[in-house]
Amino acid sequence: MEGHQVRALYDFTGEPGTAELSITAGEMLTVMRDNVGDGWCEGFNQSGKSGLFPAAYVQNVDTTAPNAMTSSQQSSGDYWDDEWDDDSEIGQTQAYVPQQQQQQHMIQLPQHHTVDYGDSVSMHTIHSVIPERPIPNIPKKNNKFSTLIKSGEDSFLLGMRVANVPENEKIYIEEIEGGHYGWSSRGESYNCVVTSPKKESKLKGLKSFIVYQLTPTFNNIQVSRRYKHFDWLHERLEEKYCFIPIPPLPDKQISGRYDEQFIEHRRTQLQEFVDYVCRHPVLARSRVWEHFITCTDEKRWKAGKRQAEKDELLGVNYFYAVQCPETILDVIKVEIQTDAFSRFISGLDPVVKNFMAMAVDQTKKSLLYKREFQKIGQSFSALSHALEGDDRSRGRLTYALKITGDAYNDIGKLYEEQPKFDWEPLSDKFHIYRGIISSFPDVISIHKTAVQKRKDYEKLVSEHKMEPQQLRDLSHRTDVIARALLAEETHFQTEQEVHLTQAMKTHLAEQIKFYQKIVDKLREALNAYEG
Repeated sequence: MEGHQVRALYDFTGEPGTAELSITAGEMLTVMRDNVGDGWCEGFNQSGKSGLFPAAYVQNVDTTAPNAMTSSQQSSGDYWDDEWDDDSEIGQTQAYVPQQQQQQHMIQLPQHHTVDYGDSVSMHTIHSVIPERPIPNIPKKNNKFSTLIKSGEDSFLLGMRVANVPENEKIYIEEIEGGHYGWSSRGESYNCVVTSPKKESKLKGLKSFIVYQLTPTFNNIQVSRRYKHFDWLHERLEEKYCFIPIPPLPDKQISGRYDEQFIEHRRTQLQEFVDYVCRHPVLARSRVWEHFITCTDEKRWKAGKRQAEKDELLGVNYFYAVQCPETILDVIKVEIQTDAFSRFISGLDPVVKNFMAMAVDQTKKSLLYKREFQKIGQSFSALSHALEGDDRSRGRLTYALKITGDAYNDIGKLYEEQPKFDWEPLSDKFHIYRGIISSFPDVISIHKTAVQKRKDYEKLVSEHKMEPQQLRDLSHRTDVIARALLAEETHFQTEQEVHLTQAMKTHLAEQIKFYQKIVDKLREALNAYEG
């Protein structure tokens, strides 16, 4: 449909010298072409200036429907059908909808809730790629907090209804040493390997996409998944587990998606995502996750996908599935602990972002180092060549100078190759933790909201406006939320102690090997001067 109106949801700065149009959040635009490829729209602003802008940055304006959503939100077709836009990554990101525009309805949880996801079981090489046009992190609606509202927070805290949760949906929290709490590990641990990315196409080559192979170790059966499948899974996990920070996927980008180096790098980033999910005691046993890594039949895949989208055991409703000790928590102690953790996360967030920026900077500088060392090598080689004009200088000296030039040239090549062994793996690891850290405030806010609710009802009891038993029941449910936060805090601490320690050891080991290679090259050049 040509000539329809849209409103900009976010600021977007067009790249100078291109056909991109800069837009400002809130301004009205007229779209002339909805999809010119790769998730871009073509249109003009109220000043008459025309150009391209990302489709996910705007929202349709419909005077007959004030709360109209973007086309990506209105999609009623099967997410996996062929008609879905295979080429666009930016178009997969759902536009942010302000909370005042969201429907404030409660999801009614059935007394007997069952979900059939179809097939399920019980259970590197990295290249530096600087994309031509990286896509900024697109704001998404706060899934956790909005789900908290829509799922009916009061309904859970006040026990307005009792949910009969299937056994396979229950998750357990146990008290561990030192009065801490953690997720109970049920079943054997496993891994899942992401391999063999390859480009495929359909519609006689008009639509292309990359397919990755996933193989879980508990059955060694390979399944094929695309990035859009990961994107769907990520959204399901965020909606279902409001109390668990979900690890982020690799950033989306418009251009260069079929570059061989980019594809391999994305594979390693997806492997980091998969590894984190497999290590998490709750996510690793999730029904939708098991369906994702095991289902090989297309019909059962789509049936399971639809069942997952109809799942009503989401957000705060999922606290009904949390099984934990009945002992009463020390309210003051828990509040002190959660406040301390909140301050820790707030302080860690900017530091991790700066750390990642440093790692990316080191990767980019490797190309500069390569050129610098090649210049040095060329200078020594030129000196060797010039000295050959003097008969008395020919021999060992000119040969040694040539070896020195070759050594510096080889050192330059080492710098070019090195980031895929040290800085990129470290950056990919911290990409996961940056996403986890940025999600924790939402998780903490759920607990803070419940604590405030308990304080409000304590006041009501003191004023004899509420029965003490009601307050005791509410306190018990607040303790369930608190224990879930404490369990996730414990898991995060384990992650940083074990896996970040291993990542740093691997990084430093690679750095040592790298500098040892440089020493070997220089020693080889030195030996050429020896008599």
